[in-house]
Amino acid sequence: ASGAADRSQTAVATPAHLSQLVMKSSLKSSLVSRSALLRSLALGTVFTATRRPAIAAYTIVPTGSVRDKTARLAEVEKLYAKTPDDPYAFGEKAQLEYDIRQLEQNTKFVASTREQVRAGSTRFLQRLRVPVDDMREAVQFWREGCGALVLSTRIVDGANVTVVGFGPESLRRDDGAKFALELVESSEPAPMGGDHALQYVQLAMPVFRLSRVMAAGGKIESAYGWTQLTAPGGLPLRVRIDESRRDPFEFVAVRVSAMGAAVEHFTRLGMAAGKPQEGRRLRKNLGLDSLLSSNSLLEEGDAFEPEREIGSVYVGYGDPQSNTGLLLLPPLPGKRPKPSLGAQGQPEPTLRAVGAPPASAAAEAAARRGRKEKARRGRRRRRREGRSSVGTSPIAGQKAVPGPDSRAAGASTSRTAASAARSAV
Repeated sequence: ASGAADRSQTAVATPAHLSQLVMKSSLKSSLVSRSALLRSLALGTVFTATRRPAIAAYTIVPTGSVRDKTARLAEVEKLYAKTPDDPYAFGEKAQLEYDIRQLEQNTKFVASTREQVRAGSTRFLQRLRVPVDDMREAVQFWREGCGALVLSTRIVDGANVTVVGFGPESLRRDDGAKFALELVESSEPAPMGGDHALQYVQLAMPVFRLSRVMAAGGKIESAYGWTQLTAPGGLPLRVRIDESRRDPFEFVAVRVSAMGAAVEHFTRLGMAAGKPQEGRRLRKNLGLDSLLSSNSLLEEGDAFEPEREIGSVYVGYGDPQSNTGLLLLPPLPGKRPKPSLGAQGQPEPTLRAVGAPPASAAAEAAARRGRKEKARRGRRRRRREGRSSVGTSPIAGQKAVPGPDSRAAGASTSRTAASAARSAV
């Protein structure tokens, strides 16, 4: 996200210049680092687009299948053996080798998650639904600014619903089991951030270009170490640089009104809760050697890591490094978080998980539905009884005596209410 990185992105390089860069790096080491590879590919994108098929195109997270990548790698290795000085063959070979390693690891995760979900031992947090007021701007931001993929687009009740992510959500594909955003076009999007429930979404990405993000409509608020910004549609984001995450979507931050009750609720749904975030203390040794060995004045601090609120609790399914989770933020003093609800009839933020809830949670949900239904029946019975006893307004100290007309009307109303209740059920 540095200015130097942005300058290298827009620099003009000739094929000869690119070849020299690649040859020098290959002489220094037989292993090419991911960052060097990305810089080489960024400089040569304009030339490689006409020389190589899309299967070797760079994406933020490797996509495709191991089988297709391996087949293509065999072809490229033959070409590279004939022309070892060809920077295009060298770049594609390195990219394919990296993609295959990452996809093989992801395949193991997908298979393990699929079996656990099928067995009912875990669930998979799959999607966050958010409203946007301009679908074109929102899709442009996620595609061109963040490098996400458009997974699907459809029209639902006259509204455009587009799903974006860094790979498919499916638990049956080599590049699957990725979290996604479901963008729902709405004339009145739900408020987010501030004192509302949905606070922000945090991402950990290997590459994040500020110039691209701003050109794609992102509103940068700060960019020291990590980036705080707002996406088109009003969704607050926090982005840090991390090459080790399987899926860039790290967690969804939600403000709660009661931390204890919220943690209990999500743990009943099968999520594991971490320890509350503690306050960070200043480093005891602030000598020159200590300062040079760290980028933060705080113990266990990192200037490239967004600081979490004191008292916040992470909850999620499985390993936080491989799954997208929830960060529960404590209530603000004297304030109750407002629900991130849209206008009447408008979409509102919604989380979706795949898999059956634990038996205890399912039993509790069924009992809760039973209690609500029992209370509903009681209200209907009291309303019917009240209507059947309606007569002339009683004078103080006297009882209302229903006449024959009022009894008939009450019986008719009771039959109508019963009929409406059956229709509603």
